[in-house]
Amino acid sequence: LRHMGMQGGERVLEPSMGIGNFFGMMPQDLRKGSARTGVELDPLTGGIAKLLYPGSNVHVAGFEETTIPSNFFDVAVGNVPFGNYPVHDPKYPGFITRSIHNYFFAKSLDAAREGGVVAFITSSYTMDGTNEQMRQYLADRGDLMGAIRLPHNAFKENAGTQVTTDIIFIRKRAPGT
Repeated sequence: LRHMGMQGGERVLEPSMGIGNFFGMMPQDLRKGSARTGVELDPLTGGIAKLLYPGSNVHVAGFEETTIPSNFFDVAVGNVPFGNYPVHDPKYPGFITRSIHNYFFAKSLDAAREGGVVAFITSSYTMDGTNEQMRQYLADRGDLMGAIRLPHNAFKENAGTQVTTDIIFIRKRAPGT
């Protein structure tokens, strides 16, 4: 993110923060002056995040239940939930809410300001899904800056899971450009 313009003092969103690993690993120079907002569904891990980051705005609720301002954040970063299960948010069409990882991309991109960056670890199905509507939604609103496909065993040791994941970087652009 530093190579993409992050200098410190940005408004940062972590929409599925757990206990806040991305906040905790944020380099000190980038953390300084940053306004950090996090969202975590689980009350236990959300409560831990509130204690660990008392200067941050931590919402303990589902992302779909959290009021997040549009066109506001400079950066959205995190490891979004993966899964082929829906989210209920009537503000978005079914092709977005059908898979939770796609929903997190759409809502976070909407929350980013023009020029803001969304950087997520996500399921490979964000880019490989058979329905192209989601990729078109993202392409209509942002520019793909880069993507990295991680091997299926990248998280085997620390998370005990073997799933193919991608790290995707998208810069939000002005509507109609």
